[in-house]
Amino acid sequence: MNPEYFSLTFDTKGYDNEILMAMLGIYPLESFHDDGDILIAYILKHDITQALLEAVEEAEGKWFESYRMDLVPDENWNAVWESSFNPIAVNDYCYIRAAFHTNPENKFKHEVIIAPKMAFGTGHHATTYMMIEAMAQIDFKGKTVFDYGCGTGILSVVAAKEGAAHIVGVDIQPESKENSDEHARLNQVEDQCAFFEGGIELVRNQKFDVILANINLSVIQKYFEELKQMINPGGYILLSGIMVYDIEKMEQTISFPPLNVLEKKERGEWIQITLQ
Repeated sequence: MNPEYFSLTFDTKGYDNEILMAMLGIYPLESFHDDGDILIAYILKHDITQALLEAVEEAEGKWFESYRMDLVPDENWNAVWESSFNPIAVNDYCYIRAAFHTNPENKFKHEVIIAPKMAFGTGHHATTYMMIEAMAQIDFKGKTVFDYGCGTGILSVVAAKEGAAHIVGVDIQPESKENSDEHARLNQVEDQCAFFEGGIELVRNQKFDVILANINLSVIQKYFEELKQMINPGGYILLSGIMVYDIEKMEQTISFPPLNVLEKKERGEWIQITLQ
C-alpha cells in the first residue's frame, strides 16, 4: 500500500510565501509548490500532529488568509509531483533533477537524479541548498560520513559523488530509508552508502570524518555533545535546519572547544554552520 499524503493549500494573496514556508519548515512537510497567491504544502498522514494543526490555526490571518487540507489521490501523485518539481542548480556545483528533465550538458560538477515521489530534502528548501553549498568546500575523498536525518539521501549522494569511502545515513521516518536507497541506486553510489531507520543510537560507537546534520535545533542541541564525540580529529560538522531567530541558542550550543566555526551563512529565514 502506498503511503497517504495530504495537501495543505494556503491562500497567501497579500502575504509573503517565504515567511510562511519558513514557519512551516520546522514541521515534517515534505514539499512546497509556490504558485504566487497560493502555496501548497504536502505531508504524510502520520506526520500530521496536533502541534502542526494548532500552529496553522494560530498563523491564519497573520501569514495567510485561509487554508484547506485535502487527501492527495494516489493515482494522481506522479502528475502532482512532476508539475511541482523544478530542477535545482546549486551554483555551478550541483544540478538536481528528475529523470524526465533535460540533462544540463555537463555544466555542473555533479548531477543528482531524484525519483518522482514525495520527499523532503530535494534542494528546494534553503537548508538543503546551503548544506550542498557548504559541502563544495570540503574534501570528501576517502572519508567516512554520517548523514544524520538523511531524509531523501541527497546529501549522502553528493558526498559519495565527491569520493567519500563510506556514508551511513539514519532517519526516524520509515520512508527515508526507502527513498535514500533508491536515490543511491539511481545515482550509482549504492556501494558507498548504507541507510537505516532510526536515530543516533545506531552509530554511537562509530567515528566519522564528516557529519552532516540537516535536522532541527532541538535535536542538534540534544545530541550535540554526542556528535562531537563521533567526529575524528580534524573532521567537519555541517549543521542546518536552524532558523535565524534561533542563532543565539545555537551559538551557545557550539561555543565550547574544540570546534571552530569555519563558516556561517543565511538563506531566507535559515542558517547553516560549518564547524571543524
